Amino acid sequence: MNGQALSAWNESVNAACGRFETRYDHCQSLFIGEMKQTLIGSTAVAHIRSNAHVIAMDSRSSGRDSVGRCFLVLQQQGSMAIELGDRVVDLRAGDLALLDFSEGVRMIPQGLFSHVSIPLPRELFKDLERARFGKLSTTGGCGQLLGTLVRQVAGGELAQWSCPQDGDGVQRALVALLESVMEYRASDHSPGWQLHEVQSVIQQRLDSPRLSPASLSEELGISSRQLYRLFEASGDSVCRYIMRERLLKAAQDLRDPVCSHRSITEIASYWGFADSAHFSKTFKKQTGLTPSTYRSRGR
Repeated sequence: MNGQALSAWNESVNAACGRFETRYDHCQSLFIGEMKQTLIGSTAVAHIRSNAHVIAMDSRSSGRDSVGRCFLVLQQQGSMAIELGDRVVDLRAGDLALLDFSEGVRMIPQGLFSHVSIPLPRELFKDLERARFGKLSTTGGCGQLLGTLVRQVAGGELAQWSCPQDGDGVQRALVALLESVMEYRASDHSPGWQLHEVQSVIQQRLDSPRLSPASLSEELGISSRQLYRLFEASGDSVCRYIMRERLLKAAQDLRDPVCSHRSITEIASYWGFADSAHFSKTFKKQTGLTPSTYRSRGR
């Protein structure tokens, strides 16, 4: 395979997101670049997966292509650094960000990544300072609703229900939630962590196989002891909280008709259970039912 895959990738990205240039420094036959576009009503959604080394748009191109748009991004897998002028935004799996590319952007993925990008009219955020764009906190109610909605969009759960009457309803819902979320205190600048903030971060990472107290401590910049104390103060533990929430999400999927085509093993794996036997044992201990019985009764 020659550079045709990279050329096709650039054409797809340019059509969906603007005039980006992609650099891949290894053998061209190893390049991965996948772009799929979907619509929910009239709201466009770009599903992107690649192992590119750099994806960039200079200020001249951004002025022509994306001055009227900003992008709501959900990082699904992998991580990347996003350079926005003199600012750098680090995105990990589960992070949400509102990004403005009007002055150029340089994205540097750390290996294979996938994310979902939803363009939104820039004029709806015309009073928002550029410094306010970046990673989003989901600590409050609107933040949780925003994260849930974007993950449903990303997972294709809403696509089968989409109809012409939806119009720009999804876009308007996202913008309405963002108006509140943008008022949250940016976690990157928080002097300390509160329990509900840590729980919000965990919610974003529940489907990550590397989620653990150690990885959380590293990401939050606190010691493991500080992390444990946050939960102990409420009579809980971080490990129990993660397990409960994963079981809750798995239970929701087991009784959700939208997920009826997914096997129990697939659902367990998605929510961080590497061993399906361990999942079944833990699930029965928590609910009193095996996953298969729980699913059949839910139907």
